[in-house]
Amino acid sequence: MKSTLTCVPLVKTVLVILLYTGATAVLAADDAPASADKETEKSLQQTLADITTQKQIRIDLQNRIKKSSGITKQIYEKRLDNTSLKLLQLGLEFSENVAALDDTEKNTLEYRKQAKDILLAQFGTADSAAKRIRSRLEIPKPDLSAAEQAEAYTRLFTLLDSLNQIYELFIKSMDLSRDFGVDVSKQESQFKEEMTERAVNGSVLLEMAMNDVSALRAGVSALPEDAELIAKLKVATTHVQNLASGLADVLAMMEKLELDTSAYQEQVLAATGEITTDVFEVGVVTNLLVGWGQTLWNVVIEDGPDLIFKVFLFLIIVYGFRKLAGFVQTLVEHALAKSKLHFSELLQRMLVSIARNVVVILGVLIALSQVGISLGPLLAGLGVIGFVVGFALQDSLSNFASGLMILAYRPFDVGDLIEAGGVQGKVSQMSLVNTTILTLDNQSIVVPNNKIWGDVIRNVTAQTNRRIDMTFGVSYSDDIPKTERILQDILESHDKVLDDPEPIVRLHELADSSVNFVARPWVRKDDYWDVYWDVTRSVKMRFDEEGISIPFPQRDVHLINEPGG
Repeated sequence: MKSTLTCVPLVKTVLVILLYTGATAVLAADDAPASADKETEKSLQQTLADITTQKQIRIDLQNRIKKSSGITKQIYEKRLDNTSLKLLQLGLEFSENVAALDDTEKNTLEYRKQAKDILLAQFGTADSAAKRIRSRLEIPKPDLSAAEQAEAYTRLFTLLDSLNQIYELFIKSMDLSRDFGVDVSKQESQFKEEMTERAVNGSVLLEMAMNDVSALRAGVSALPEDAELIAKLKVATTHVQNLASGLADVLAMMEKLELDTSAYQEQVLAATGEITTDVFEVGVVTNLLVGWGQTLWNVVIEDGPDLIFKVFLFLIIVYGFRKLAGFVQTLVEHALAKSKLHFSELLQRMLVSIARNVVVILGVLIALSQVGISLGPLLAGLGVIGFVVGFALQDSLSNFASGLMILAYRPFDVGDLIEAGGVQGKVSQMSLVNTTILTLDNQSIVVPNNKIWGDVIRNVTAQTNRRIDMTFGVSYSDDIPKTERILQDILESHDKVLDDPEPIVRLHELADSSVNFVARPWVRKDDYWDVYWDVTRSVKMRFDEEGISIPFPQRDVHLINEPGG
């Protein structure tokens, strides 16, 4: 009974806490939309205030432009362009935020009405700004210096970029106006005409600029030292790229308006060389193929016979020099074979290759000059390419330099038995980059020349004669003079042991388990292993016959018993 009464207050307390928590959550949920509405309304009101501010700034700048001139007027006009762009962006931002509002939210209808009015005003703002920018577009005069042209083109492209930004905002405003139910068919029709006219003018300007580049290139070819011509060519080339980029932007906007752009895509491709997905449209592909086909046909008709003759002359000269190169190669090979200088095989192959390649390269250069190709720029380009390739192939060039050192000092040659770069074997092939060594167990190992030249080189077969160092141990109880005579007799009786220098037999050391003799016969380098194995076998057999023992390692251990141990 007592426990039941105690639980009643606890239950009441829990119920009160739960009810309080639930009520708090409900109140917070009710306050959330109101808070969200306030934030949205605050943002919209701020945007409207910014629009009003920009309108006032625009009116003030328009008045200042009327009263100013020169550079001051240009600065005010640029500020007015930026203000117009800012005003269009704010109007678009406000309309997009209103379009995202829920119809059930407060003041939505009022905001939508304001958005419609702002969007209708956008068209007038954009039209006046575009007209003002177009009136200031001015093509630089051709008699200006390169620096003056660069400055004038910079102003021109700045204005064109601002104009494209206005057009982009105009298109977005039209799309958003349709969402608000505003009829923009008239504005769209006028804008399509404007964009078509803009594309035509841009195309004409681009073609003129490309013609200027062609003319300037011809002038630079005739006067390659004229610095002003070179500078104007650089400016004109940049001009073409910028005009092509601007025309591409216009074409992208025209495609949004579903206007045909195939007639201009071909020109943009010719100016920039950039292939985009628009190139693969049927109209563009057709125009490109037709244009290329016509150009190719004109080349064949006008320059065909001369081109065929030049190609034939080129092939004849190259073929003749190839035959001459083979003849020179044969002469060099015979001269090296009869030479008393005893060149290494690597040097012989290199000299033969150089002689042949020099003749072939000379023939190609003569052939190119005969068909009208200037060798100066070609050789300069090859020099640049050689520098780049040399920088990229530093390790290979290091091996090449080591190969030249090996070629000059001749520490070994093909057929020598060497130990170099951590590898021992017979040299089977050499080049200026690496050396192929055939190991004693018949493995081919290619070792970079840099590793060989940077390490110790041991040439086993460089000398005609070699000494064999052999050690034989006998017991301490054996007859020392008798052992010496046996070893001396074995060496002197072998037919491949040389008499000069005479073989040496000496008692070498008193080792732990044996008395060691050294036997050092001299042999031809090709007889080294035959003599080594024969002498070793003969020594064992003679020692057995003469009762001389070859001891195995042993150790005497003496045990001492200490008293009391």
